Amino acid sequence: MQLLKQFYQSRYYKKSLYGMIGLGVIGAVIVFSSKLRKQQSKQQSLDQFQSNEQSQQGTIFNNLDKCSLSNLDQVITLNTSIQLEIDFKQQILIGKVILKMKAIKQINKVYLDTKMLDVQQVKVDGQNTQFNYKQLVVKELGDQLEILTQKQANEEFQIEITYSTLQNVHNEQVALNWLQPSQTFGNKHPFLFTQSEAIYARSLFPCQDSPSIKSTFNIELTVLSHLKAFGSGLIVKETSEGDKKTFYFNQPVAIPAYLFAICAGDLEKKQISDRTFVISEPILINKCTYEFSDMEKYLSSIEEYLTPYKWNQYTVVVLPKAFPFGGMENPNLTFLSPSLVVGDKSETAVVIHEMIHSWSGNSMTCQNWECFWLNEGITTFIENKMVGKIFGKDQQTLHGLLGDNSLEKSINNFGADHTYTTLSPKIDQQNPDDCFSVIPYQKGCQFLRFLEAQIGEEKFQQFIRLVVSQNTLNSDQFRTLLEKFLIENNIQGVDLQWQQWIVNPGMPKEKLKIDEQFIKKYQKLADDLYENQMLLQDFQKLHSNEKCFILDLLGNKNIDQKLLQNLEEEYQLFDSNNPEILHRILIYGIKCNYPGALGDKLSHFLSANGRMKFINPVYRILAEKQSDLGLRIFNLCKNSYHSIAVAQIQRMFQK
Repeated sequence: MQLLKQFYQSRYYKKSLYGMIGLGVIGAVIVFSSKLRKQQSKQQSLDQFQSNEQSQQGTIFNNLDKCSLSNLDQVITLNTSIQLEIDFKQQILIGKVILKMKAIKQINKVYLDTKMLDVQQVKVDGQNTQFNYKQLVVKELGDQLEILTQKQANEEFQIEITYSTLQNVHNEQVALNWLQPSQTFGNKHPFLFTQSEAIYARSLFPCQDSPSIKSTFNIELTVLSHLKAFGSGLIVKETSEGDKKTFYFNQPVAIPAYLFAICAGDLEKKQISDRTFVISEPILINKCTYEFSDMEKYLSSIEEYLTPYKWNQYTVVVLPKAFPFGGMENPNLTFLSPSLVVGDKSETAVVIHEMIHSWSGNSMTCQNWECFWLNEGITTFIENKMVGKIFGKDQQTLHGLLGDNSLEKSINNFGADHTYTTLSPKIDQQNPDDCFSVIPYQKGCQFLRFLEAQIGEEKFQQFIRLVVSQNTLNSDQFRTLLEKFLIENNIQGVDLQWQQWIVNPGMPKEKLKIDEQFIKKYQKLADDLYENQMLLQDFQKLHSNEKCFILDLLGNKNIDQKLLQNLEEEYQLFDSNNPEILHRILIYGIKCNYPGALGDKLSHFLSANGRMKFINPVYRILAEKQSDLGLRIFNLCKNSYHSIAVAQIQRMFQK
């Protein structure tokens, strides 16, 4: 986006400057006047957009989703067929997309979301059609493809678009992440993965880039024959021609564009059970198959609580370290961070979370990003239940407490009155990535716990099953569904406290109710660790969740360099291979200027990890306490981070 902005500016500002130098004041005035008229025209258009934007739920182009420039309520996508050649040399995708669409009402234009695409040709029902590619229609939302076509209400038609992606020379926030061989574990071949959530599918292909629109997919991916490519669907076949291979996938379940995903590189696939699979670079495949060998057990447990799994197969891909999240729930192709591969299966709750998204998120989808909690809050609520069912009640309690801690930290980072701390944040012409945090996960989860405590576990399970059977929902529709359920089941006396939970910012008033003896147990362990009274072998026997909770409790005490030295020398915490533990210790060390937290171990941690959950809090405290050091390390590491992470970290050092 910044690249296009700079290009736009250079055409006028620089031209005016050169005109002043070369042609004198008169020439400069003429050029500047021309530029000013165009800028004023563009600003008037944007002002009109803003005026309309404030008066309705969506944009001037639709009434459903403020983050889409597509006319979503006039036309919908039924099927997406995408054919792409992956060009690692130029780092672009080349191909075409065929959209089978249906007009909801009479139309004379179709608007599609795009970003940094080179559209060469558009056909409607096989005939060349006039189109306009409009750059930066709204700054944070990208570009727009306007296609001129006359269609009647309920008429189905087909749009074929030939295009390629643009090279991302300025590291804009886009879906494509191209990695050099040195950025992979194998160090031999390049790698590609995509991250379409929230609004980056538009940088992969022209589409209706909104969670409110779902379509089936057919995917063809062509790569050099020594590599493999995977798409978010079921493999149909693969063919070879010359030095290239083409892989064909089908996604028969309608999904939103943000769940479209591809990856390509030196990859190996192994079967875990009849319906679960692991993909990774060959050098990691054995570690990954061990770490995720219990996926069938997880999937069966989730099915018992919800409904049968409808996606046929469940496949995870362990990506290189540049992947910015713990996981991404792309159907039939869940992406996972390598930070989960710690050797003891202690971080596999992330896999359970992504599996649950097959129901809440992928099957039932939030209608727009202002009700994102419907995806993540429901998933986190069920995840906590599955942790208890699979790993025991103590682990379930710890899982909830750690979630509470992360919620409080996130709200403090935004500020308790910030709209992003509500479950219905206002996202006006903004990238929804800016407001994503643990808040929709944990606050949404706590809201559901609050409801369950009033309704009862058995009845609330029935309600959750009803929710995940829906196609799309917004918060008001969720409330209507719940109120109808309560009436039909003669459940009385439920106080929703809707304003407090969904609308109001800040921490919820209701706290997770925990047995006092449980808290005392871990407070005692934290005290022992603080006073160097815990044996190393006893500490090492603890589950990673227990260690993390104890370390969080240490945050309530006075942490100084002496304590950090003890934690380093006696308990080897600075040598932990679990980033959940290590990033906590590093943050404490940076806060008190402990030398062991400011040297090689810090730089190695930030270069070896790309997951934002771990690196962002460390950079945040560096920006506050050690800005020069943090910026120096960031500049060394940023080329190995995803563009989403880079944008967020850069803002920390600009404050």
